Amino acid sequence: MKQPPFIEAIQKQLAAELPGKKSQEQMAPVPREIPVFSTSKDDSTPAAVLILLFPDDDNWLFLLTERSSRVEYHQGQISLPGGAQEAEESLQQTALRETHEELGIDADSVALLGSLTPLFIAVSGFMVHPFVAWTDSEPNITRDSIEVDSVPLVSTHQLLEPKNILRERKTIRGTEVDVPFFDFGPARVWGATAMILSEFRQVLSETQLT
Repeated sequence: MKQPPFIEAIQKQLAAELPGKKSQEQMAPVPREIPVFSTSKDDSTPAAVLILLFPDDDNWLFLLTERSSRVEYHQGQISLPGGAQEAEESLQQTALRETHEELGIDADSVALLGSLTPLFIAVSGFMVHPFVAWTDSEPNITRDSIEVDSVPLVSTHQLLEPKNILRERKTIRGTEVDVPFFDFGPARVWGATAMILSEFRQVLSETQLT
């Protein structure tokens, strides 16, 4: 696939110094440390997620997933497609495999552009490695109804729009927390996924083509 200028610019930014944890923490709940019963970074489980970009007229969109009530972790939350690494596969392969399993998207139809900063999720014990990829047309989605209830589509313009960043108070495991979130209409994204998208938002803003 021939890369359009927008995709070339993102790949270049991903290869440069990343915004990193400072950018992630802009969308982190406060206080960040909530009492949990999980593992530490030292014995975390490697996992990977995928931001898959595709064109839509003059827009670029990416896929989110509404997790079902039947999955083991983060039931009902809006997430990026992804999951735990399996034996003898790279983390890139994990991201592509999980996207195929959840959404039916063939790994051969997408091209990886690079990765973002890994993020430790204390509540579930995962060390999540986010990857960015693109495809030149809207993917044909075959949703796994056991894992995924719906597949919200979000534009890069929505991600960059400051008015879509809001805050609310939540009680999480007995602790009152100030929670920033992205309001994408029916999709409200907070927690680890919002932190990953916060860094990607910074990458987009530095391409100068948005």
